[in-house]
Amino acid sequence: MTENTTTAENTTTTERTAMNANTEGAYLRDVGKRLRALTPEQREAVLDDVRAHFAEAEDAGRTPEQAAESLGDPAQFTARVRDELGHEPGRTDRMSRILLWLATGVGVFAAMFVSFWQPDNSLQVPNTQFEAHGFGIVLLNLAPALIAALPNFASARARTLFTAAVAIMLSVVSFVFPEGWAFAPTAWLAWAALVVPVIARNGPPAVGWRITGGVLALLPMAFGIGGALVGSWGLELDYVLYTVAIAVLGVLMALGKPWAGVVLALLGVAALVSSALYPGMLTSAVWWAGGLFITLGASQALVHARPRTPARA
Repeated sequence: MTENTTTAENTTTTERTAMNANTEGAYLRDVGKRLRALTPEQREAVLDDVRAHFAEAEDAGRTPEQAAESLGDPAQFTARVRDELGHEPGRTDRMSRILLWLATGVGVFAAMFVSFWQPDNSLQVPNTQFEAHGFGIVLLNLAPALIAALPNFASARARTLFTAAVAIMLSVVSFVFPEGWAFAPTAWLAWAALVVPVIARNGPPAVGWRITGGVLALLPMAFGIGGALVGSWGLELDYVLYTVAIAVLGVLMALGKPWAGVVLALLGVAALVSSALYPGMLTSAVWWAGGLFITLGASQALVHARPRTPARA
């Protein structure tokens, strides 16, 4: 009788252990699936914390169900983890859409510039494309902007593929067509819409990415200073001050300050407008610098923006 009782108790203990393991295992599997956007290291660290929580609960005499209840259901628990790590649902998709709309806006401005302001040197008498070819050329020049907008009308699953195709197409346009240089910033923003969400998928980017952005922002200014030093053009005080401002913004970007990206993007807009209103020998260089500032600044602001706080009922 005693032997049968002992056997029954052992069987019950074994079944209880199996049930406990099943509860813990099911919770860990669910959490792991919901955290696939994290890096493997981040995901494993979270799962280790969950395992430790279940072990502490067992030592305290609580059941796995109670341990799971104290963490919350997997959806709630993983939502808290993503918030702590800067992962907002739909955050990277929203980054991509914003950058694509920026590309569209820059593309529209480029079309207006090429059509109405930029002289067409292919004509015997320098003239604007609109005056030479009529309204049809305006519609043709608007094509890159329309192309840049296309991925925003695709499904979230297909948007990445569409964005890659659009970035390649716009790059070809900027290299092949005579006035394609004006659409290079549109292509850069399309590439940013493809790359930036990948960099930011696990939260704010590493310091290496931030430093790279700050250094790239200084490239146009270094080009200008180099040209002045070899005597290609003069070095005015306003340009020196502009260079110092960009350098300060580059340092702040490397430190992860979102507002530094906003200011840099606004300076980029000012550079585009300036090159359109006051064309000259360096029109394309100033235009490209403006496009680069918009691309880097907008990307910086988006990847370091604080996650949205869900509205509470």
